[in-house]
Amino acid sequence: MVDRRSLAIGVLAVLVAMSHVESGRAQGAGAPQGQGAGAPRGQGAGAPGPVAGGRGAGAPQGRGAGGGRGDAGAFTPEPGAKDLKTVLFNWTWHMGMLRSGAESELIKTLDYHAAGGTIQVDGQPCTLTKYRVQANYQVPGYRAQIECTRLNKQKYSNVETVSGEYAWDEDIPGAELVPGKGKATPKPATLEERLIRLWASPHGAPKAAIAGAAGLPTTQSFGQNPAVLLENQAKAGAKSTTTLEWQGQKAVITYPIPGVPGAMATATLVNYLPESVVVTHGPNKTEFIYGKWADWNNPLFKIEALYAGTIVERKNGTVVRSVTAKVTEIGQIYVIMPVPDSVQKAGK
Repeated sequence: MVDRRSLAIGVLAVLVAMSHVESGRAQGAGAPQGQGAGAPRGQGAGAPGPVAGGRGAGAPQGRGAGGGRGDAGAFTPEPGAKDLKTVLFNWTWHMGMLRSGAESELIKTLDYHAAGGTIQVDGQPCTLTKYRVQANYQVPGYRAQIECTRLNKQKYSNVETVSGEYAWDEDIPGAELVPGKGKATPKPATLEERLIRLWASPHGAPKAAIAGAAGLPTTQSFGQNPAVLLENQAKAGAKSTTTLEWQGQKAVITYPIPGVPGAMATATLVNYLPESVVVTHGPNKTEFIYGKWADWNNPLFKIEALYAGTIVERKNGTVVRSVTAKVTEIGQIYVIMPVPDSVQKAGK
């Protein structure tokens, strides 16, 4: 819930949020990649209102179930509707991913800092001292800065990077983008693993599911009201590759992982928030378990965009990553992962 301990802090929070909104408007269509004009808005009268039937136990705080739908009007779910279009809309709505009066899906980038956790390095646990992920969903890719300590007290550091059809490691963030600065090492064998991690992530999963339902690449499905997009695509005869079934009160959505042929993800939603995303790809199964959903943004920039506070990743039954959130930046931030020349020359 937004910190309202003093009027001064409240006013400052609004000013910070509004400054981000105006920054996005000023950039417009000519903004640099990774920024764009469609950043999440701050709170207030323009924030999305509740779905029909109330928000459920997993709802973001601060909006209240008794309010109207604000200035939105592009789509209003029917009470109790359980069709794919409504579920995908409610999924992104409950997570706070729908912004603007048209309730378009406008979460473009992420900056995530972990409070702690462990990862597997060469099959052994390594205790994290730093874990920062910067992701861009419209120009798909992410950079994960990892620093940890092994059981034998040896230090490990790496920067895992993926962009489009390229994957590589860096010894410093942005290695080789400035000549003579850092070393980029091509890692094409990790491409599919990293794309799975991107499109099964808390933001990536609903984006990929919407794209599959619309029969579009994720770069084309972004930035629209999910329900309106699916209505228009259905009228145009698009074929959905995303499916829905209900298991009691849980919605189970299956969708293909973009860029990884044959990989299918199954997201299980409780109160329209994913408790898990399970990806099968050939003989491998990767499970992502999510919990403690909250607005992890800085207290001065709470925008009711939720993210998982705990993330556990298991591959074929073995835990390979377990992290807890410290702070996120879900808003108007600049995130790109340019592919170094040496990585491009090495091939995909």
